[in-house]
Amino acid sequence: MSGVLFFLIASRVPSMKRRTTILLAMVMLIAALLMAARWLLPIMGFAGVEEEWLRPLSQLMPIAAMTCVISVVMLVITFRWKPKPAYPQAKRLVEEAEAWSDDFMIGDELQQPAFTAFNNDFTDVQEQEGAWGFQQPASISVGTPAIARVAENATIPASRYSSLVQTEIQQDLTRQDLTMRENENNSLIHQGNEQNRAQDRGPASSIRLNFTETSDKLPCNLPAGPPSGLNASPISSATTIEQLPPALPEFAGRGFELAELVAAHANPEHRILSLQGMGGVGKTTLALKLGHQLAPHYPDARIFVDLKGASSQPLSVSEIQAHIIRAYLPAARLPESEAELAKLYTSVLNGKRTMLLLDNAVNGAQIAPLVSPAGSLPSGCLIIVTSRQHLSSETLPGMFARRLDTLPPSEAQELLRRLLPRIGEESSGDAGRISGLCGHLPLALRLAASALTQNPNLTIDEYAQRLMRFQQDGAQRPVAAVLRVSYEMLSPGLRKLWRMLSVFPDTFEVNAAAAIWKIHPARAANALDRLMAYSLVERNRVSGRFRLHDLKAMFAESQLTDSERAMARHRHAAHYQSVLHEADALYEQGGQFLKQGLDLVDLEWQNIQAGQVWAATHLDTDRLACELCNSFPDAGRYVLDLRQHPRERIRWSEAALAASRKMQRRRAAGKHLIALGDSYADLSEVHHAIDCFEQALEIAREMQDRRGEADALIGQGTAYYLGGGLNRAKEFHQAALEIACELADQRIEANALGALGLTLSALGDARPAIELLEKQLTLARGMGDRRNESNALGGLGLAQQALGDARRAIELLNGQLHITREIGDRRGEANALGNLGNAFSSLRDYSQAISYHEQSLTIAREIGDRRSEATALGGLGIAHYLNGNLARAIELLERQRTLANEIGDRRGEASALTNLGEAYLSTNETARAIELLRQAFSITSQMEDIAGQAMALFNLSLSFDKLGDRRQAIEQAQTALELFAIAEHPSADIVRQQLAEWQK
Repeated sequence: MSGVLFFLIASRVPSMKRRTTILLAMVMLIAALLMAARWLLPIMGFAGVEEEWLRPLSQLMPIAAMTCVISVVMLVITFRWKPKPAYPQAKRLVEEAEAWSDDFMIGDELQQPAFTAFNNDFTDVQEQEGAWGFQQPASISVGTPAIARVAENATIPASRYSSLVQTEIQQDLTRQDLTMRENENNSLIHQGNEQNRAQDRGPASSIRLNFTETSDKLPCNLPAGPPSGLNASPISSATTIEQLPPALPEFAGRGFELAELVAAHANPEHRILSLQGMGGVGKTTLALKLGHQLAPHYPDARIFVDLKGASSQPLSVSEIQAHIIRAYLPAARLPESEAELAKLYTSVLNGKRTMLLLDNAVNGAQIAPLVSPAGSLPSGCLIIVTSRQHLSSETLPGMFARRLDTLPPSEAQELLRRLLPRIGEESSGDAGRISGLCGHLPLALRLAASALTQNPNLTIDEYAQRLMRFQQDGAQRPVAAVLRVSYEMLSPGLRKLWRMLSVFPDTFEVNAAAAIWKIHPARAANALDRLMAYSLVERNRVSGRFRLHDLKAMFAESQLTDSERAMARHRHAAHYQSVLHEADALYEQGGQFLKQGLDLVDLEWQNIQAGQVWAATHLDTDRLACELCNSFPDAGRYVLDLRQHPRERIRWSEAALAASRKMQRRRAAGKHLIALGDSYADLSEVHHAIDCFEQALEIAREMQDRRGEADALIGQGTAYYLGGGLNRAKEFHQAALEIACELADQRIEANALGALGLTLSALGDARPAIELLEKQLTLARGMGDRRNESNALGGLGLAQQALGDARRAIELLNGQLHITREIGDRRGEANALGNLGNAFSSLRDYSQAISYHEQSLTIAREIGDRRSEATALGGLGIAHYLNGNLARAIELLERQRTLANEIGDRRGEASALTNLGEAYLSTNETARAIELLRQAFSITSQMEDIAGQAMALFNLSLSFDKLGDRRQAIEQAQTALELFAIAEHPSADIVRQQLAEWQK
């Protein structure tokens, strides 16, 4: 029996713990047997041996009992103890291995390290254009920087993300737990984004009595940026932006061409250096060598952009400009207008010495707008551009062009000998023969050398015969023939894996490949190693990311079957939807993770866009595509708001709405309608926004979705607020607040309180507004919601300023400013700065006020927020007016009025009209002042803005008095006083004093 027990214990433990367990089990059994013998021997008739056995056994009983107990405890500990894995990711790999299905029969070859005969002397020579290359990684994660590792977190649920971030990002560990779970991102939909729009403006005001007020929007529009001082610039002068891939330590030939390009750079007339030639000729390699050689001349930035000129979707001029702008302003929310984007592009480069390496241009038209007057390239900047097409100096003035041809035969043979040392062993003419069949092209030579290295039993003559056969079979280009030979050398399973990689439009990391192949990441890394050994896949030595050269990608794509293409496209879209979800989860973590989320979106943006486009274009024919299309906008609710123009967000939301309707998912349709309403409100298209919110409200009520109903009501109220319908906005916000209290939903309640508080403040009810905003602040702090806390502080600052307590307002607004910088909310930062400027103006500290308004204006332009820009112009105009600079004030206020009218900001337009009226009154243009003030009164009346009406009327009374019509002046002032009294506005005292003076 003891033997059976011993066997059962030993058999239940893994081999690595078995020896310890066996030892403990033996000790326990011996101790148990000794204790049992003490009681069993007399029963069994061995009482006669009492002196000889029982007495010693009795003395051993305490020791045996203690030994037995200790052994049992140690056995329990041993069973529960699990050894620490050799690598941090090993445990996770084992735990999630069952989530992966090996759809591809790729054989035992992927279980073994890839074979390579290259030595260290030739590794760098083997790398492809642009330091992408023939490098055997020591492990999956070697050389992968932090942001690349963030991209590997593609499918972790948001609920787990906080702990994973701590253990993996902060400890800088590589993530290897990618899975193909789909549609787990719906929990982050519409997290309180409506209140942000309600906080977009405060009440219109007069210069003399009050100031244009600004407030920020809540979560939906949160451009992120690092905390900075009041006068901080976006990029420190000590910071160098380095985006150039590493140059190859060695490259074959091209010494004359390099010297010629360096000499051309010395000529100040040459601001563009162009390299042109066929694919695979080594343009990018030479451009990078040149770029690194000239790098000391451009200390501010060296920016690399792949223009995708050989693909079916080359980058647009706007996309190129956006990439360059974000190198300097990573949190910028860019303007949609191409003209405004070009101005911002010029402004970020102005005064900086920047090198732009633009690889693979489709033609001169793709480059010309970057140097033309509309988006002119500032002096001190250089463009290095490569293209397969001829670029004309007429299209690109100031360009020095150099066309690269194939390598001279001697240099081609030398390169081949360095890549493949054995080529001269069989015959002295082998190098010339193979290089000739490769067309003396570096790309083809590397492919040939790799294939021969991986197949040492293949003779040079046999390889040459294969090349000649494929060329005779119709392959017109040497690269195509070499690719065909390498492809045929792969096993069938590896061929399938390689051709499926052609679905990537941009670079990718190992877990993305694993997702496409649906195999374990460790096996995917092994497969990529083997493909790199054949030079069919390239790896960037710095970022650790992979890519296919466009010629290889086109060949691989041509080998895909229709079923493989559909499967790969779906998996690609599903994976990058998960990546988008993870970027949003990172952003939601706030702090240091906020920028990491935005960086992840920027890193994978081309892949994310391609995934959404595939889903949107196949939703009518593919159920899986329809599912993905429905959930794509929700996956990146916050980061998309910072990285997409409202028009692009509208396109995504409309596609998702069509998908939800096709699948008859009413609740999802309601959420997409709310997102559409938010985007239209961003564009100041209030009528479209109201229509979307009305449809969402109808759906929510039909579905008895009370939370959806509350969200729609807040959005509806915000739209009316922006359109000037303050009383309607108040009704909607009150209804939303009632639902929030009924549901005991603190998030909705905080949003509704803030929206209602701002609406009441705009209506002139400052004290009730303060009560609501203080409740919002308490809720926000209780939930730890820094955005809501920031918005509550901003709203309270506005309300206190309306009551005339500027110092208390400054205290509250400084609290808002601190939080906006902490969480990277640049729009909130701009609005807080503007409100601080208004507060300092009321304290007559005009230099400080002008400084704050200028900072606000700069941020508003950087993030492309035209509404905030108009408000900043107005605040700056007020400060200059009060400082005595009338001409400058009128100029700024006229610009505010024009911009507010263009974007449909009626509140901003009324404020500008009121302030302009007073400014023109000061310049004795009374008739013009009266005209403008009447327009302001008309708009504020339609908006039911009591304080705004009172301010317009009081300024009108001053105008009539200046014309000598004292009777009408008194009538207008008395009406203004009544309105100020209703609003409990501090300006009522000023009106009383003026009336008393007139009535003497």
